Amino acid sequence: MTTKLLNSSDVIDIMVSVVHAQIDTEPCRARYREALNSLVRLVRAEQMLELQRDFNKLTQFCDTRSHY
Repeated sequence: MTTKLLNSSDVIDIMVSVVHAQIDTEPCRARYREALNSLVRLVRAEQMLELQRDFNKLTQFCDTRSHY
């Protein structure tokens, strides 16, 4: 039995379907879906920024060590 890995779009679709009864119109569901997509983009941007900061720290440390 293989397990399918879910991507962010799959999870958003699941979340929208779970709250389908509470969100009574398609425009509301579309706004909810877009809000979730915005959160995903924000998290990705934050992760990239954190990776860049870590990379900069590492390369700065390596640069200072190479002068000895």
